[in-house]
Amino acid sequence: MNSSRRRFINRSGSCLLGASTLGSLAAVERGRADRNPRQDQEDPVLVTVYLRGGVDSLGVLVPYREKRYAEIRPTIAVPAPDAREGRVSLPLDGTFALNPNMPGLHALYEKGDCVPVVCVGSHHSTRSHFDAQDFMERGAPGLRHVKDGWLNRYLAETKSKRDVPLRALALQPRLPRSLRGSYPVLAVPEQGTTAQVMDEFSDLFGLPPAAEGSSRGEGERAMQRQIRQSGHDTIKQLRFLNDILAQSEGDGAPDYPDSPFARRMQKIAKVIKAKSGLEIAAVDYNGWDHHVDEGPVDGNMARHLASVSDGIEAFARDLGSRMSRVLVLVMSEFGRTVKENGNEGTDHGHGGLMLAVGGMLNGKQVCGRWTGLEAGKLYEERDLPVHTDFRVVLAETLHGLFGFDGIKAGLFPEYTPTSPPLEFMRPG
Repeated sequence: MNSSRRRFINRSGSCLLGASTLGSLAAVERGRADRNPRQDQEDPVLVTVYLRGGVDSLGVLVPYREKRYAEIRPTIAVPAPDAREGRVSLPLDGTFALNPNMPGLHALYEKGDCVPVVCVGSHHSTRSHFDAQDFMERGAPGLRHVKDGWLNRYLAETKSKRDVPLRALALQPRLPRSLRGSYPVLAVPEQGTTAQVMDEFSDLFGLPPAAEGSSRGEGERAMQRQIRQSGHDTIKQLRFLNDILAQSEGDGAPDYPDSPFARRMQKIAKVIKAKSGLEIAAVDYNGWDHHVDEGPVDGNMARHLASVSDGIEAFARDLGSRMSRVLVLVMSEFGRTVKENGNEGTDHGHGGLMLAVGGMLNGKQVCGRWTGLEAGKLYEERDLPVHTDFRVVLAETLHGLFGFDGIKAGLFPEYTPTSPPLEFMRPG
């Protein structure tokens, strides 16, 4: 196997495994038009953005009316909207303001197309990145036997003969945990895959079947046939995606920021505009574990927040009226300590923040219960509490977009809602 084939396998191994149950891609393609019988109406799309590392929610959503906020964050507090010095935060309501590096999301909030959710997360006590991410992406806090992701379970539960090749997509080399499972999902590295490499890889999967032999040999041949079919289907999916991205070049889309995150969002927008039947897309954004020199106003965190805000704003501007059927859901595994540490950063916390962006929201509000920053109101007297279970947001998202009742369907194992509904999306 030459080096280009090895690079392809290393970059695309997860999408090959995910495609193993796809079946006949040709039959799927023939049924693509049936999935949306009303061609005048856009298919709904969910785009999940996972900020890995535990985002400091108090650096994003600033409770500027809380006197204690500046006292316990002497070097990293974000200035209030009416502050006389520094880059001031952008007011949302009488309690909260948005980080000054997020004017794009602030404009969407003012339009009614961005809703923050405060004090949201998992009630599980872990402060481990790995456990918290697993629990959230699998929709099953504390249940280590659950291995498939909540989005993959949704896709499997609603699978039909009308499913299309690009129903679900991750714009990164490996599938996020939320999309891993029995349902086939394509993972694509940012740099894409060249036609030459795909041609060579097609040759690799065009090998003749193994020779006749024992019953054990028949089992091996069946596995080889499955692998070859999976490889062929994956190559077809990648070529289909490359064709979409190539055909939509120069389509009058707005300029996107020059960042990896924005480039991924731009590609998702192209797939949506191509009416390819995309339903679920996922993007990871790493680097939010700010124990040292957090810099929410003009440092490391500030640059990350600007990238997220600018990328999502360009995405929403690109899609225009299509955003009435598209929801971007931003999340992280947990929040961080309310008080800053000795290194001008914050440590692993508990309650966090989510952001919903779309044209179907009950906008101009911050959702969730807020109980302040006094020590007696905090989780273990150090972290924001979890007043809204993250599964409330996930369930309302699926129901509002796709009409799928994840609670009744048992999408979240061993879960009975205890948090009140947020109703952050308009019905219908």
